Amino acid sequence: MKTRIIPASLLAAACLFAGFLVPAASNGSGVIWLSSANSLAYLGQQTNFGSGTQTNPYSGDFDYIMGHFVPANSTVHLGSGIFWTKGWNATNTNAFQIPAGVTVQGEGEAFTTIRRATNFTGYIQQDLTVVRSDNSNVTVCNLTIDGNAFDFYNQSWSNAIIGIALTGSGETLEHVTDINGLGFQFAPEGFQLIVGDYGQSGNKVVGCTVSNFLGTYGDGIAPTGDCVIEGNQVYFPQQPAGVPWYPLFGINVVASSQGSTVTGNHVYGGGDGLHNDTSGDTNLVIANNIFEDVCEGVSLTGDTKPYQSIIISHNLILMQTNYTSYNDQIFGILIGTTLPGQTNQNVTVDGNTVRFYNNQPWSVTNANGVIGDGNQGGMYVYGGANQLNQNISIINNQIDARMPVKFVGHFSNLYASGNIPLNGTNFATVSGLPGLTNVTGSQTLNQQ
Repeated sequence: MKTRIIPASLLAAACLFAGFLVPAASNGSGVIWLSSANSLAYLGQQTNFGSGTQTNPYSGDFDYIMGHFVPANSTVHLGSGIFWTKGWNATNTNAFQIPAGVTVQGEGEAFTTIRRATNFTGYIQQDLTVVRSDNSNVTVCNLTIDGNAFDFYNQSWSNAIIGIALTGSGETLEHVTDINGLGFQFAPEGFQLIVGDYGQSGNKVVGCTVSNFLGTYGDGIAPTGDCVIEGNQVYFPQQPAGVPWYPLFGINVVASSQGSTVTGNHVYGGGDGLHNDTSGDTNLVIANNIFEDVCEGVSLTGDTKPYQSIIISHNLILMQTNYTSYNDQIFGILIGTTLPGQTNQNVTVDGNTVRFYNNQPWSVTNANGVIGDGNQGGMYVYGGANQLNQNISIINNQIDARMPVKFVGHFSNLYASGNIPLNGTNFATVSGLPGLTNVTGSQTLNQQ
């Protein structure tokens, strides 16, 4: 993986051309300056000092300032230091939402932090979002969001601490680091970077980082609707040995309609690198990503709608084999249908590399008492009764020869060609049937 080092001067110039930096001016010009001075001391006091200019920035109660002194379509420049917030919750009458068209810009991820506080009067256990907006055309860039969820984690409070949620159209998260979020299984999911909603579009998550997630259930980047997800990094804990599978999903793309792209991202650890189990996707490109030490690389199993016009291209998928108690089958690339009448169509899987992490294959006992590598595979495309996979191309992929590839159910125009086995001369077999062979045509396959 190549690491990009961007000098501060170039980053500032990039923000300037993107409209994030504007010349300093007095309050009322559309530019508002905030200082972190006394942010914790005045938390919840509904106080404000200063005039909001660069030379005399606002300071005091950060939540109060953001909720009362930031008009729509303005630029908020946060100085260095920590800005303390109670976070957003529907029961918190003093919580703020970023107004429409507002840019909130820090001085850099290493210098400006918005952190959830834990020491204020009326503090209770609840689901919280550190920063939220249901308005459109909001930009947050060049800062760190700190969920500070250690208190919940240490007390085993099963609530979610979400980093940031921008749920309109035209939203941008750029160069934002999210740390110390929380979510436990069967409680609200601990989504960290949320953008969009059903029917929303024009959203972007670019150059962001999610790390040090404290729970066992959550998503790093969770776009709904049409979105560009590019050049981000998500670090999750490795799936522990001997415990049930953790549903930690690096990128969870839901309900893409006109088009979403997931390119050049790096997801390490957790469950799935890219995941969708809700509402299907249309016009989705997943290309040039690294999904490393993950249980599954790309998992598309929408529960209400199918997948149409999907490209999965030139991704590196390195499957981890650390845990042994999850006896269901898992795959580097998984594409399926779930409801009668559903049809996945126009799906291309091209040029991907699927291997074992650190070249260490599985050696486990499955539910049938069979010891071997049969509980996982390189690829699985399936459909149940009265379901169809149509116009499916599996071409030019390199897959570890020890990983079976399965096609199950009804197919129309299935094409598999040019796929290369690694660590062997032939692909693995499933129940005595060929693994990944060259096939064309309309057929019913039941390799299971």
